[in-house]
Amino acid sequence: MSDAVIIDSARRRSLVLAAGLLSLLFGLTALLAARIRVVDVASVQTADVRQDLPGKVGEWSGERMFFCQQDQCARSFPESELNGSRICPKCGGRLDQVSLGEHNLLPADTMISRRMYQNKKGDAIAVAIVLSGSDRRSIHRPQQCLPAQGYSVESSSVMTAPLEGRQPLRLTMIKARRGEDKANQGSPRLLLAYWFLGGGHETHDHIMRAVYMAWDSLIHGVRPRWAYVSLQTTSGANEQVAKDLLSEFIRQLYPVLKNSDSDHQ
Repeated sequence: MSDAVIIDSARRRSLVLAAGLLSLLFGLTALLAARIRVVDVASVQTADVRQDLPGKVGEWSGERMFFCQQDQCARSFPESELNGSRICPKCGGRLDQVSLGEHNLLPADTMISRRMYQNKKGDAIAVAIVLSGSDRRSIHRPQQCLPAQGYSVESSSVMTAPLEGRQPLRLTMIKARRGEDKANQGSPRLLLAYWFLGGGHETHDHIMRAVYMAWDSLIHGVRPRWAYVSLQTTSGANEQVAKDLLSEFIRQLYPVLKNSDSDHQ
């Protein structure tokens, strides 16, 4: 057999194999497209966390925060300073528990619960739960919005917080400074720790959350409601003290965050 015949035979086999692979890919694409159409009507509205943060977490007391809806003001106030009023004491604008920026950027069915917690020593930790709606834009990485708030992200790493009766919780830890403080290395840093949970999954990683969501949609035909839980505090000269404070607070917060049947919507 000549070399030319051998080459032609190999080419034919390659073409047949390529055609078979293309047919398989087209078939899988069609199946997935049909599956996605089914998923659209199989959304799960329950969440793995409660929809409102508790007023007490151990020795920490938390109060709701309210935000002015006037774009020229945009101040925030703890509930204790408002005496029941929902009018901005600075400009007379309407107050809401969701900031104006969040109102403008997030889908209407996004649910947000936020409290500022303090202990008797005066330490403060801001906690927020963002529950996704039908639109997946409800939840995104904070690295995307911190620069818009005037922060410069310095680093991102993984933090572990010990929990009772299970493996430690893994969170993403972000260190950031406001733009005007960037040159002043002695200024307090913002420490922001967060993780995602939904459909029985937990992850600190945004990509893994997308993988879990795709798996649940395509394989199980459901779209669980996901939650983004974040904690913020500031660090002084001893950053480890602030990290230990966050870790201890998470240990107390985690058990009361978990949903129960009565909390499901």
